[in-house]
Amino acid sequence: MFHQSAKALRRQFGLTGTEAKGIVRACSQGSQHGSSLGLGVNPKGLQACEIWQMDVTHVPEFGRLKYVHVSIDTFSRMLWATAQAGEKAAHVVRHLTACFAVMGVPQEIKTDNGPVYTGGWVHRFLQMWGVKHVTGIPHGSSNDRKSS
Repeated sequence: MFHQSAKALRRQFGLTGTEAKGIVRACSQGSQHGSSLGLGVNPKGLQACEIWQMDVTHVPEFGRLKYVHVSIDTFSRMLWATAQAGEKAAHVVRHLTACFAVMGVPQEIKTDNGPVYTGGWVHRFLQMWGVKHVTGIPHGSSNDRKSS
């Protein structure tokens, strides 16, 4: 698994120290070192590409590409993020296509129940790839996410 340090993120993306540390902390929330969530709250896969979580976060400093779509494998904790120009289905599909190319195709993806994830295009895309979609995270909630 590959992790970038806060210093590397600051240099590569021109982030402030606080922003970069926040991203590193978010990635580490699912790890053994920083987890405060029990397995009953958010099931973890028993192997890579079993269960992923996905969400989008906003990084205004990225300008037009401020919508950062993030997917994390709950077993390996491998994280893939793509900066997109929006939060529509086309952006989600573009992000997932990149994730599948890099991380493989998961058995299941867990998202919030936001309209972009529950709409037809994303549903059809996941169905085409044989990926089960679970919307167990309330839209707008940050209590239960590993990828936010």
